[in-house]
Amino acid sequence: MTLSKTGTNNLTNDEWNELNALREAINYNPSTVCPTKMEKFTELFVRSLEGKSDNIKGNNSSIF
Repeated sequence: MTLSKTGTNNLTNDEWNELNALREAINYNPSTVCPTKMEKFTELFVRSLEGKSDNIKGNNSSIF
């Protein structure tokens, strides 16, 4: 089951706080976090990464 994408690309302060709290819970003891909250963490984490990449416009060079 996958949670539907909600909200905008930018996380609100409440979402950042929830992401951080879930990150701490997962790091402390992953077995205590229910699957629904794990999926919520994944959704928030992915949304926090949107628009952030190493690809710079106009830079067509490759590191490989």
